[in-house]
Amino acid sequence: MRPLALLLLGLCACGPKTVPVAAAPVPTPPAPVDMIGPKPVVAPPAPWSPPTPEVVTLANGAPAWVVHQPSLPLVTVVLTAPGGASTDPAGKEGTAWLSNRMMLQGAGKLDATRFAETADRLGLQLSVETGRAVSTISLSGRRDVVEQGLDLVADMLLRPTYASKDFEREKGLAVTDLTAEQDDIPAVAAKLAWRQWYGPAHPYARPSGGTVAGMKAVSLKEAKAAHTAIWTGGFQFSVGGALTAAEARTLLESRFGAAARKPTAAPPVPPAPAHTGKVYLVDKPGSAQTMFYWMFPGVGMASAELPAIQAGTVALGGTFTSRLNQLLREKKGYTYGARAAAQALPAGGALVVTSRIRTDVTAEAWKDFVGEFQTIQNGISSEELGKAQGAFRQDQVEAMETRAGVAAAFATYQGAGLGPGALAADLTAMQALDLAAVKGQMGRYAREGGILVLVGDRAKIEAPLKAAGIGEIELLQPL
Repeated sequence: MRPLALLLLGLCACGPKTVPVAAAPVPTPPAPVDMIGPKPVVAPPAPWSPPTPEVVTLANGAPAWVVHQPSLPLVTVVLTAPGGASTDPAGKEGTAWLSNRMMLQGAGKLDATRFAETADRLGLQLSVETGRAVSTISLSGRRDVVEQGLDLVADMLLRPTYASKDFEREKGLAVTDLTAEQDDIPAVAAKLAWRQWYGPAHPYARPSGGTVAGMKAVSLKEAKAAHTAIWTGGFQFSVGGALTAAEARTLLESRFGAAARKPTAAPPVPPAPAHTGKVYLVDKPGSAQTMFYWMFPGVGMASAELPAIQAGTVALGGTFTSRLNQLLREKKGYTYGARAAAQALPAGGALVVTSRIRTDVTAEAWKDFVGEFQTIQNGISSEELGKAQGAFRQDQVEAMETRAGVAAAFATYQGAGLGPGALAADLTAMQALDLAAVKGQMGRYAREGGILVLVGDRAKIEAPLKAAGIGEIELLQPL
């Protein structure tokens, strides 16, 4: 047994012989599953052109632009007159706004209460707007009541009541609203920026809604005089909906023919003065955010340069995917959003960039703004140009979706003294842009040629801003 045990022990020590085994193939992992399916192929936009209004003229010369849309029994009529806040006397800012507001406070044989009740009973939407350069009256309603609505508008224009008690009530409400607005930092910044941009004596420096001190100073007599100055100097009509051009002319002639005439040309408006990059600050202790309101040189609505400026401005801050929004909101989380817009007026205009930034990162955001302004001067990409062209086209399509949108859009062109084909011409010009044309206009965003109004907590933001190199800061008070 001993030799056998030794033999078995030897065999165990040697171990079994190793037999080569072929490696098993590595299975190919399955392709990842796209949970939302393949990305859709975006087709080119369908051909589209905006309508061109048919133009009819009342006997006294007032033009009416009419876009007939018979699919629904709805009508919108917009009356536009040159003269808005720009006509306010110095120290009486708010005169035009209050004067226009009074047209809704009784007219003809109806006092304020009965006037409002009549409009409500007829289901009418009736409003008056005061802009910097124009005033508008808008009427929307069913086709079967639009004639009664035009009767109300005719009374508003030709036979406004201007009762003293109504005037004092509306003036008091306006002063209350303007006082509360002094705590609204975007409103504070906008008013001050436009005043600093144009200079206090310039017509476009006057806020559309007035100022607290100016509104308090307006008298009933001055409000009546403003109504005469604005609405007896001529006005024009923009009509969209279920009225043919012939029907519109008949309805308007019967009510306004004796008073309506083609508006006289507005007096020339001087350009904004040159700027040197000044910075202004309104102190709002305890504010959690700092309002940025930048302004740069712009152009008027009739300028051939406007489409290129608009395209570059859209790339800078006109959409959610624009440069400023992606940097300041998406990447850095400084703000809920940053916007840029070309604000074109009948004569001149400005480029406006705005955002509300967290107080603790005000200085860092200022440097980011300056950096983006420098970069945009090098031009935009072909992808950005395509997005800007698409956004502009989409805005026009959306404006044409409703009768009110159609009438309002063409009223804007009327107010600027442009022709009925101007909207279509703007769309064509935008689609024809090239990168060189856009780059040629982006020098307008040079920091040293603009101004900046800040509204925020001075104690927390002034020192960091100066350390960042912002330079001198001038303090301002709300209007």
